[in-house]
Amino acid sequence: MTRMHYLAALTALVLGAGSIADAQQRDTAPRAAAAAAAVATYNAERTLRVTGVLEVAAERTIEGDVAVLNGPVRVAGQITGTLVAINSDVRLSPGASVGGLIVVGGTISGRDAATIRGDVLRQPELLRYHLTEERLVPEEEPTYDDAWWKRRTRRRPPSPDDRSWHDFTFTSAHTYNRVEGLPLLIGPRIHQTTDWGRFTLEAFGVVRTAGPVRWDRGTLGHDVTSELRFGKKLGVGVGGRTFDIVDAVEKWQLNDREVGLAAAVLHRDFRDYYRRHGGLGFVKLHAGTDADLTFSIGNERWASARDRDPFSLIRGSDPWRTNPAMDEGTMHLATSRLRVDTRRRESALWGGWYLDAEIERGTGTLARDPGLLAMIPVPEDVAYTRGFVDARRHTRLSPDAALNLRFVAGGWMSGDRLPMQRRLSVGGPGTLPGYDFRRAWRVHPDVLTCGGTVLPGAPALCDRVMLFQAEYRSDFHVGWVRDDARDDWWRPGFNRPASWVLFADAGRGWSVGAPDLATTYAKDDVPPLSSFRADIGVGIDFGSVGIYLAKATTTAREPVNVIVRVKHPF
Repeated sequence: MTRMHYLAALTALVLGAGSIADAQQRDTAPRAAAAAAAVATYNAERTLRVTGVLEVAAERTIEGDVAVLNGPVRVAGQITGTLVAINSDVRLSPGASVGGLIVVGGTISGRDAATIRGDVLRQPELLRYHLTEERLVPEEEPTYDDAWWKRRTRRRPPSPDDRSWHDFTFTSAHTYNRVEGLPLLIGPRIHQTTDWGRFTLEAFGVVRTAGPVRWDRGTLGHDVTSELRFGKKLGVGVGGRTFDIVDAVEKWQLNDREVGLAAAVLHRDFRDYYRRHGGLGFVKLHAGTDADLTFSIGNERWASARDRDPFSLIRGSDPWRTNPAMDEGTMHLATSRLRVDTRRRESALWGGWYLDAEIERGTGTLARDPGLLAMIPVPEDVAYTRGFVDARRHTRLSPDAALNLRFVAGGWMSGDRLPMQRRLSVGGPGTLPGYDFRRAWRVHPDVLTCGGTVLPGAPALCDRVMLFQAEYRSDFHVGWVRDDARDDWWRPGFNRPASWVLFADAGRGWSVGAPDLATTYAKDDVPPLSSFRADIGVGIDFGSVGIYLAKATTTAREPVNVIVRVKHPF
């Protein structure tokens, strides 16, 4: 075996691109040659272009070249010219015949039983592209020479982060809740780039629209952040923030958009809230957009936030779930946070990692559990350490199938018991969709909120949580309404191939203290996996909107839940 054949076979084995024998025979072209040939053939004047599924029956013959976007392609008949498949799998039936074959971002099956008269070029990586007047234009991607140890990246066009700009913004905070209604942000933004880095400033006044609207702190707030960054790809930034805002207790379960839509349409708020007033300074080490490490020190005053009565489309006359009372007082916070996200990196089209890890040390004076005890709470000194990690792995098994995994763990690490603002829970559409949000009285023992359901508003009371999630998704290869991807703006969610999804989740929360082996464990113990609550489900994802059915498996009396998500679950 020649060196070139050996390297091609090894590459095919590592990337899952096909059998070693196939790689030895034909897939020996440089990495960029297949993409360049595919684009050139697609844009040729006489090429037959197809978007979506292409099936060539055994009795059919197509004259000339054929180019397919986002297939798949099944050939049982004949194609006299070259078949180009972009981001598509190709299946050749016995007796099929093609003049040549170029596959980018897909697999080839059945080639041993078919006739391929010309060359076969294949690139496993997906092709990023856009269409301009029916011409396919590839996006700028990293290019590599044939020696893997001499990889180099082509210079990209300037991005918005590479230029200076400023504006005066009037926008919403992109959420909606029972405490603020629709928060509005008003103020200037400045983004100034230099040879050594950049300076950013966002100075927003906050207007809360939930009634009663008055000229006071219940309606008005502010959020001002500035950062001076040295270095572009790698570097360090220093900055500060001052704020008077309403913040959420557990933001990790669902994003702002989903929480806002549920509150505005369904009269359901999947978060609890408290007031934060103070400031902080931070130092951030950054590595482009893939990773950053932030150290911050701040001084804040925490207080409860009263739920109001904002409008909702459905069940608007029903009372909102009470926003639980929170610990109140002044806290000094020292926080370290690591964020890594390689899922959108162009060199990782077949998968990527996401990691969000945080350690917080809090000291201060708090009036504990205000409104929850019969006696008036007495302020006490508090010192605690809390950690949290959210790790995800996204893996593409093929151009149209993916396996995604997630692990979440966090809570009390040392010191006094956690403030209400830092407690945790599981259950609901973002964690265990087979179990209703904050309705853990049907689960005994209460390993979802750790007893919060007996208190007003059913607050999260767990000191620690652990959660495992897995999903497998595969495309239907059905275009909805139309197949062109350039007009997303007028029908979001129905312009991409639909996917079917299988998922499973398992998790629980627990308190730290005198062990009872039900909801409370010693500080060094972890509950057995047999005590975790689990669910399974199936769904259809249309791209921006997904509909899922989830069923609890460890609590048989739980009914099947129907969940609508406006983003991927994780």
